[in-house]
Amino acid sequence: MPQDKIDELAAYYDEHDTTAELEKAVPREAVPVDEVMIVTSLRLPKPVMDQVRERARARGVKPTALIREWVEAALAGQDAVVPVSVILAAVTEYGQRRAS
Repeated sequence: MPQDKIDELAAYYDEHDTTAELEKAVPREAVPVDEVMIVTSLRLPKPVMDQVRERARARGVKPTALIREWVEAALAGQDAVVPVSVILAAVTEYGQRRAS
């Protein structure tokens, strides 16, 4: 943000009382702890990330969603319920590999 805009905002809030607006504010509901998403950085070699992007594009999802799905599946263990979308994607990928 340009410095002159910052200065303009600072001057406005120095001269105006926003207490009434703040008192009307309604806090959002808290997100349950098991639904909180944490951002993390992951370094992958470019060829690996290119493959992730390609697979995500084929599935119609974002690469981050696909990576999250893979991590969750790896942590779930053998007794976990597997979403049908994951099974269908695996079948499609298997078929594509056999064809090539």
